[in-house]
Amino acid sequence: MTESTDASELSKWVDMVDWLVDSLGDKPVGFTLNLGPHSLHLVGDEEDDVVCAQLQVLADGVLMLRRSRKPMDQLMFGDYSTDSLVLDHWYFDDHFEDCTDGYLFSHDVPLVADACVTWFRDNRGTRSADELGCEYRFPDEFPDPPPLLPTDRGV
Repeated sequence: MTESTDASELSKWVDMVDWLVDSLGDKPVGFTLNLGPHSLHLVGDEEDDVVCAQLQVLADGVLMLRRSRKPMDQLMFGDYSTDSLVLDHWYFDDHFEDCTDGYLFSHDVPLVADACVTWFRDNRGTRSADELGCEYRFPDEFPDPPPLLPTDRGV
C-alpha cells in the first residue's frame, strides 16, 4: 500500500466517525443503528466470526454501543432509563444473552462513534470503511388515536 493509499483509507475512517456523529444526532429513544459487512445477510447462523456493532439511543441522551463477532439481536428493552448505568466504562462481561462482545454507555457521541469505528478499523477482516454497510430502525410509535365522537346518552 502506498502512502497516498494509506492517507486515503485513514480519511475514510475519519469520515465514518463524522458520519456516525451526524447520524446519531436528534434521534428518538429506541433508535438503533447496526453496522457490519455490507455483504452480510442476517439469515441463519453465521459460521465465521463477523465484526458487527450496534448503537442504540437510550433516555437522557445516553448512547449504548455494543460490539460483537456475530450479527446481534435487536434488544427489546422494557425501559430505556439510564439512572443506574455507569457511563464511559467499557464492559466485557456477558450482560446480554446474545453474542455481545462488549458494550459502553455514554453521553459522548464522538467517543461512541470513534470506539465503534476503531472496532472495525483495528480488527481483522475489515480492510476498508467501504466494506461496511448499515441498517437502522426507528422505534415503533402508537398512531394518533381517532377523535372521540360525541355521544348522546339520552339521559
